[in-house]
Amino acid sequence: MSRMMEFGDLVVEDNRLINVLDDVEYACGGIRLHGQGIFVREYKQGVDLKKKFVQHEIKEGDIVYSTLFAKAGAFAVAEAGSEGVVLSEKFPTFRLISQEITLDYLKWFFRSGQLNRIAEKQMTGIAAFSLSHLSKRKFLKLKVPVPDIARQEEVVSRCLESHAAVARAMPSVKSNIATVQNLIGCAATKSFASLPRFRISEIGDYVLRAVDIRPSTLYKQVTVAMKNRGLRLRRVCEGSEIKSPGQASVAEGDILFSRIDLWQGAIGIVGKDLEGAVVTRDFPVFRLKEHDSSARELLRYVFMTPEFAAQARDVSRGTTGRKKMKRPAFLEIRIPWCERARRVEVLDALREVEKQSAILSARSQRQSILARQMGASIVSTLYAQDSGLI
Repeated sequence: MSRMMEFGDLVVEDNRLINVLDDVEYACGGIRLHGQGIFVREYKQGVDLKKKFVQHEIKEGDIVYSTLFAKAGAFAVAEAGSEGVVLSEKFPTFRLISQEITLDYLKWFFRSGQLNRIAEKQMTGIAAFSLSHLSKRKFLKLKVPVPDIARQEEVVSRCLESHAAVARAMPSVKSNIATVQNLIGCAATKSFASLPRFRISEIGDYVLRAVDIRPSTLYKQVTVAMKNRGLRLRRVCEGSEIKSPGQASVAEGDILFSRIDLWQGAIGIVGKDLEGAVVTRDFPVFRLKEHDSSARELLRYVFMTPEFAAQARDVSRGTTGRKKMKRPAFLEIRIPWCERARRVEVLDALREVEKQSAILSARSQRQSILARQMGASIVSTLYAQDSGLI
């Protein structure tokens, strides 16, 4: 049977303050939510650290939490890879002094999601205990289930087993998702195999609707998602917040793409909801000569093909992952095209593939969620049993 013990009986504060030197680089850390450990947020020179007098260093085995994000499970037991990470006073650090509980048991306890439930059950006077802005005084009063060592070892063993089972399942789940995502492009490639190729310049051209940005006028700005996920509203802002010169507006039916990320599928068709939005010159606006919706739909499937991605990559220039494409190069890309009567036949087949792909994708995503939930549920149940909540 578990006892509920306060952290104050198990740990002691051990913030190892350091002497911050201006010319030394420090690994500044944070804590992932839901007990997922310590991470390096950024590297900074000592001269750039604003609160030099409160920085302290982490060692393996430390127990750390975030005063600001405790409610979201920002608790951790420092592992070997966290040695030397520097944290501010917002991350109080403690050392285990009791032999009644193990660090492994605590690590999985932080991942169990039970801290909030225990805090809600725990009372301080007439007010419920809260993990919001958790002070050190409140943390030390917070209770944790402490079963005997044999039970702790059993719980840790089962947590490790469930974690390993999820890890074994995830590669095949991710592979299913990747396969489904490529189905449409592969189907389009097959459907387009017999179609003649045309330069993009033969079916349309760039349009430029220059916009004179006014400081007090509201404007919609567009973002172009990669992997052929289309366009969406980035934000609505006043003209005074738009700093880039050369803004242009888009209209329903325009094709908008990113010169930098076109080869990664950053292209899409403007919908009615984005009519009148503005973009910079790094997002060229293209419009088809045909105003038939089937022409735009066919083009959307063309953009999903490996053939189009390969050509976009080949005409992009740059030495880094941020290659950029010149405007004339886009117009030289060759794509499959056909008259309207043939398009109807091709589009019917591709729509059905897309419909079935959406069903398979939803199932695969659900598998991924269920696999992760399975492991989390096992961990949560074990600690709920130990804390007497079930």
